[in-house]
Amino acid sequence: MTPRTPGPPGPKTPPPAPRPRRALGATPITVRLPLSLDAFHLLHHTTYTAYAHAHLTPRAATAAVDATFGALAADWTYLLGKRTLTAHAWAELVRNTDSRRHPLPHIPADDPLRYDALVLTELGYSSHAVAEVTGRPASTIRYLIAPHPLPAANLLPSPC
Repeated sequence: MTPRTPGPPGPKTPPPAPRPRRALGATPITVRLPLSLDAFHLLHHTTYTAYAHAHLTPRAATAAVDATFGALAADWTYLLGKRTLTAHAWAELVRNTDSRRHPLPHIPADDPLRYDALVLTELGYSSHAVAEVTGRPASTIRYLIAPHPLPAANLLPSPC
């Protein structure tokens, strides 16, 4: 066996050509959402926006809804395993709109869920739609928006 001697050095690889710098804002960044989050967004965005607009200026309402879906996106995988995903998402929206500290003056705010149900009912949503978006049983929502007192025994236990 004869030892190999290194041959003459080959041609040097030229350094990569410098890339032109992109101007800020020239190319938007696109993010692919999981299909389940995209579907959740499609189902609830309109209602969340209506609720936010009832409490905030248009610009602040848009920011609150965007912040809500941003927070959901950050924890989406974890939230998918929760039974209370919709209730958690609704609580996030309420937190971002600060509607508990600044309720609408013409709607009683003695019970937070009742307040939300009455606001959404005033915006034209049915009790079933309110139950879907808040993550609560429909019977509870019907009880809370009823015009006359009903016995508390009619309520189903809260899933939370």
